[in-house]
Amino acid sequence: MIGEEVFVEGIEPKNDNSSLRAAIKDVFLKSTNNLEWLSKGDVVLLKPALNSDNPYPSTTHPFAISVISKILSKEGANVLVGDQSGLGQVVQDTMGVIRGHTRDNFIKSGMGNDEDNNFISFESKGWNKGFIHHQSDYTPSWPNGFYVTKCIEKADHIINLPRLSTHSQAGVTFGFKNMVGILRDDSRMDFHANGPFNNFIKREARGSTLKSFDDGSGTFIEKIVEISDAIKEKLRVTLFVATRVQATFGPNQSEFKLGKLEIAKANIVNLNPEMVFASTDPVAVESFAFALMKDIRNNIPPLSKIFSNLILSSNENIRHIDEIPIMKQTFIQHAIDIGLGNMPDQIIYNNIPITLQKRLDKYLEET
Repeated sequence: MIGEEVFVEGIEPKNDNSSLRAAIKDVFLKSTNNLEWLSKGDVVLLKPALNSDNPYPSTTHPFAISVISKILSKEGANVLVGDQSGLGQVVQDTMGVIRGHTRDNFIKSGMGNDEDNNFISFESKGWNKGFIHHQSDYTPSWPNGFYVTKCIEKADHIINLPRLSTHSQAGVTFGFKNMVGILRDDSRMDFHANGPFNNFIKREARGSTLKSFDDGSGTFIEKIVEISDAIKEKLRVTLFVATRVQATFGPNQSEFKLGKLEIAKANIVNLNPEMVFASTDPVAVESFAFALMKDIRNNIPPLSKIFSNLILSSNENIRHIDEIPIMKQTFIQHAIDIGLGNMPDQIIYNNIPITLQKRLDKYLEET
């Protein structure tokens, strides 16, 4: 198994989608050593970022789903796509689903359509029957453990397909944050209680029996990282499609909506070159995502960053993106501490300008 290498493919922006599809296929096969772990009949779970019904880049690029599904199916895999959207969209408690359906968001976001029978809304499997308890020596921030979708048991392999975006609470939403979607809603409430702006989360859970209790540990990001302990034995690769990036706010297109009016909209950057990057090591690819986000944020209009920092001034996680070296980011440091992976040994670039390569490498080397 290839480890601690990150494969990065650059694509010139053009209206022809064939180049992007080819890059996804190429990076996926290289990073998985041509699917060396796959046997015919294996169940492969694709985990997209489907927090809302907003289209890419607020959610995973649809091509990531379609290209990888086609490759795996051709090799005889049984491909499933699954997620549970955020509490602002889907709420479930012991009595059942209070509102929303992740499948509706899957279709509205552009990831799929009504004919896709391989999509699973995790909430549809039931509160007790659909989730299992997880706790280990590597989840110390969760003293009572947490509940994750039972679909993990069914899967032989898991593919993580996040997007590249800032996040108003966590600072960023990359590969580790994407795993929040496998949690049951009571566990979602547990980790959000340690984070900033938790009153918004409690408001989103209105009408349910879900409770929010801050244990005072201040381990918001550590809890997020530790979710990946539940899938680490089955995680085969984390792959990003980055043609457009949300460089402020997030996870959705805007912070607030009043009817059709959107307030505090995310600053969306069109990348040139566009990129697809992946690694079998979740820490290595997360580190590269941080480097790319740092570079993007260094080049967005100053007023956009000032406005974002002003609105989110009480959340130090936002400032940390720009101010803290990658290897000292809590996401990275804690993931290494609990054995999820390591900083990249090698970045294998293709069609990326040398000047950009040097900038990204420099971010990764800072101490």
